Amino acid sequence: MPVMILLLLWPLLEIAGFVWIGGALGVGPTLGFVLLSGLVGSVLLRRAGGATLMRLRAGRAAGETPVPAALDGVWRILAAVLMVVPGFFSSGVALLMLLPPVRAGLTRLAERRFGPGSAGIWVVGASRRTSSEPGSTTIEGEFRELPTEPPELPPRR
Repeated sequence: MPVMILLLLWPLLEIAGFVWIGGALGVGPTLGFVLLSGLVGSVLLRRAGGATLMRLRAGRAAGETPVPAALDGVWRILAAVLMVVPGFFSSGVALLMLLPPVRAGLTRLAERRFGPGSAGIWVVGASRRTSSEPGSTTIEGEFRELPTEPPELPPRR
């Protein structure tokens, strides 16, 4: 329920920010800020995705758990998306999320909330061994390996 309330109040907060801050700055600087933050957000979004994949591959090659790198990438991508969304409040939250201590705190919070042993969380792994931890849930299923080669594409005209 709190998430739904936040989603309903967020646009109202952004509109209030445009009225209050935009009234003080004027139309030109406000539009410039919106365009600049959208441009910066799109550049960050492009870089965050690639950087996250590279960190995940490096961590996997080193035998480390991918969770911290993946969560750090999620925070960066979410910050970039918030920069693209027009508004002063979303850009402020995005700038906070780009700070390494804030991302580290969010990662610790997420690991504590959704880590192993949390109710309702399923951990999927490639290991063949099974564990019977108390409170864990096992879901059996089937899988198929996809070819590593991309399918042949028709020639461009």
